[in-house]
Amino acid sequence: MSIDPQTTNEISPEVEKPREQNFVEKVFSNRWFMMALLIAALAWAAISNIWLFVLIMAIVLSVVLHELGHFLVAKRNGMKVTEFFLGFGPRLWSTKKGETEYGIKLVPAGAYVRIIGMHSLEEVDDDENRTYRAKSYWRRMPVVAAGPAMNIALGFLLLVVVFVGFGHQSDTRWKIDSVSEASAAQAAGLEPGDEIVAFGDEPVGRFSDFSALIRTHAGSTVDLTVRRDGQEFVLPATIGWSLTNEGARPVSPLVAGDRITEVNGIATPTYADAQSALVRTIGPATITFDRNGRSFTTQVNGQVLLPPDGYRGFLGISPSSVIVRDGVVSATGRAVDAFGQTVTGTFEGIGRIFSPSGIKDLATQVANGGEVPSDSSIQPVQPSSGNSSGPSTSSNADRPMSLLGIVNVGAQLGEQAGWAGVLALLATVNIFLGLVNLLPLLPFDGGHIAVATYEAVREKITGRAHRVNMAKLMPVTYIVVLLMVGLFASTLYLDAVDPVRLSP
Repeated sequence: MSIDPQTTNEISPEVEKPREQNFVEKVFSNRWFMMALLIAALAWAAISNIWLFVLIMAIVLSVVLHELGHFLVAKRNGMKVTEFFLGFGPRLWSTKKGETEYGIKLVPAGAYVRIIGMHSLEEVDDDENRTYRAKSYWRRMPVVAAGPAMNIALGFLLLVVVFVGFGHQSDTRWKIDSVSEASAAQAAGLEPGDEIVAFGDEPVGRFSDFSALIRTHAGSTVDLTVRRDGQEFVLPATIGWSLTNEGARPVSPLVAGDRITEVNGIATPTYADAQSALVRTIGPATITFDRNGRSFTTQVNGQVLLPPDGYRGFLGISPSSVIVRDGVVSATGRAVDAFGQTVTGTFEGIGRIFSPSGIKDLATQVANGGEVPSDSSIQPVQPSSGNSSGPSTSSNADRPMSLLGIVNVGAQLGEQAGWAGVLALLATVNIFLGLVNLLPLLPFDGGHIAVATYEAVREKITGRAHRVNMAKLMPVTYIVVLLMVGLFASTLYLDAVDPVRLSP
């Protein structure tokens, strides 16, 4: 049957003309303009803070390697991969090679691959035999496991690189970080950077062991063997003293760590002098005491009896770690320990975040704009001299962070610790990314593993092929996605309004 063209034109509806784009739409639909905008943003990051640029590119690369794992194994196992894109959002550039389209999208927040037939709800016009769902269990498993495995392997490799190339804090060696004013250490001539290698005739190991020796030798003079600039020599030091909890109790408001320097204007260089002066005083007594290198005065009512063992030795130094490097074998063993701690910390953190108290705390921080409400009856404590030898974090650091927060912390680590700190953070991020993707919930890779494993077990029991009805799992998937979107939005907001700051 033929159709008269004239009749066809008469009954055909009028074709609607496409709406003309305004200037803004034309600009932002221009791929070359958007590509230039992306390059300009990355260039700005590199100029403003090179570590910011490094972190952005490294995290994107981590996600790309995750997707590359899926891509390579899917290709090897005969599955059809139609897309491999870097980034998300509007397409900036793409090219097709074979059956796969490769390209770049506007938002460099990761990457993705599209393998046809990932579940029973997806319609496939042809090549059904090359879909993910058509393959055997032993061909599907490597595909979904390859992404997390790539991140976990990369994280472990980065740990080895850090221990081999940059070293780690020694378990037994340490050096002096600071020397307190008017302390026994300053009087003995100790300087920052010195290593104390012997206490009398006894070799010095951990700082905790050295501190125990100091506590028990208060008031005595000992020979300290010191290593400075590669040379060793002996310095005699008269160990100072400070009060213990028992010693401070009779002279409230003094606390453990304080040292009585004068009683009624009379110097008390030793604990015995302080004991003698206070026991002889009847009535009000003016006490001058040292706390964290600062001098204070207070009054107590005499007669005061100090206990015989109410003091401990005090040298007046704070330690910092000595960095040592391992060979590949020992570094690998240390990386195994660090990897185990990261795995444990990851699952503990996930449990803490999604616990009722964790969700409540996160919601409270969001409601308060990142500020943690405090009990008005608790007064802030003034910072002390501290003994920390590495970067510490602000009070908001113990919360989940978005990619913005990770990049922010990584940039600060780069400025404070260089490549060692950045690579250690990237190792943790990759291990975390790999482990989270193994959670047995859709849409994570672990969810696909769980579904495929259930299908394989059921097929083994019944002897018949079985595929899960994915429509029945969609409500659970939506809940997981909703939780992840909520977590992403909350942490992104907190990292924007109350970014974590590392203290040097």
